[in-house]
Amino acid sequence: MGEAEAPAVSFQEAVRPHLNKWGPFRITRDEVTETAIRRYCEVAEDGNPVYWDAEFAKSSRFGRIIAPPQSLFSMTFSPWWTPDYLQRKTAEDAAALNAADSTAEQSPIHALSEQYGYTVNTVAGQEVEYLAPFGPWDGRLKMRSMTTNVSEEKTVRVGKGVFITSVTEYRTEVGDRLIGRSTMVLLKYHAVKE
Repeated sequence: MGEAEAPAVSFQEAVRPHLNKWGPFRITRDEVTETAIRRYCEVAEDGNPVYWDAEFAKSSRFGRIIAPPQSLFSMTFSPWWTPDYLQRKTAEDAAALNAADSTAEQSPIHALSEQYGYTVNTVAGQEVEYLAPFGPWDGRLKMRSMTTNVSEEKTVRVGKGVFITSVTEYRTEVGDRLIGRSTMVLLKYHAVKE
């Protein structure tokens, strides 16, 4: 941003009204299934029978097959491709989840950061809490996020930037159980060209 384009307010002032407000729910296209769990376990080479063997899992403290906690992220990634009609259905399902909460809106913080010149992203840290088991018969997974903090501008090795802290919670479609929470710190910066 050139001097003539300098915003009238600081980045922190611009984002302050948007902090600590939940954004809308998003929902996965697919339900958690035994097949999806097995595919994850194949890649991770995780042979825990509670993920594979229904009879063993039934006699475990979980009483059923569950997904490895770490699979939460792969199960919630957006698919590479989805037919248009399924994209529409998933969007409609997400809209229905948000119908009761008219205050849930997509946070403009990342768009604002681009306007202020912070155009490059680097994950600076992440903490994940696995709060409850999940698996088949929990339906799809729902996620929603909020930005909780934006630092003052700092000069770091790669340029000037801000650290943006956000929290994402993960819930089951069936029963709306909170199963995980992620706190991520993202460095958004304006790269210095050498």
